[in-house]
Amino acid sequence: MKKSIFLTLFMIFITFEVMGQNSELTDFNTERLQVNKIGMLVLGSWAMGNFAVNGLALRNPASAEQAHFYRMNIYWNVVNLALALPGLRYSIITDPSTIGLAETVGEYHQMGKIVLMNAALDVAYVTGGFLMKEMAKTRANKQDILNGYGKSLILQGGFLLAFDIVLFTALQTKSAALNNILETVTVNANGIGLTLRF
Repeated sequence: MKKSIFLTLFMIFITFEVMGQNSELTDFNTERLQVNKIGMLVLGSWAMGNFAVNGLALRNPASAEQAHFYRMNIYWNVVNLALALPGLRYSIITDPSTIGLAETVGEYHQMGKIVLMNAALDVAYVTGGFLMKEMAKTRANKQDILNGYGKSLILQGGFLLAFDIVLFTALQTKSAALNNILETVTVNANGIGLTLRF
């Protein structure tokens, strides 16, 4: 009789411990998806704002250079919006409680790598913009397009660099929470287990 009571109490304790860990994982995924949602809203808003401002300005540009600048800003933000919409959709429709530990770790690290890679590309875009402006000095027949596109690359690449740095920083603030969750997991030759905290 005492053994069955002890076993029952032990099983209840384990159940609460596992539920607590699941709750921590769900909370982590909720926060991670919220960071992604806000990021995609910012990126999508930037794209829509660029469509509106540059679309209106393109109707009556002050020069051919300005027309190329406005046009490139619009082209650039077609890509931004194409990236923001699926990311926003995923953040909205995903139920955080359905994401397992392995998937959580994989998504978290993959997102960090993507953001860092994007930041490196952003530096290349800004550098390319400055190179185009330099090239414009020696190519009079293409001066307007090179200056216009170069200014657009500097503006758009600069925004994306700042965006990616902020997004990466926001993701990194969540790493301690993920590490706390991972500390409760043990892996050995017999399989995967949970470390119980008393």
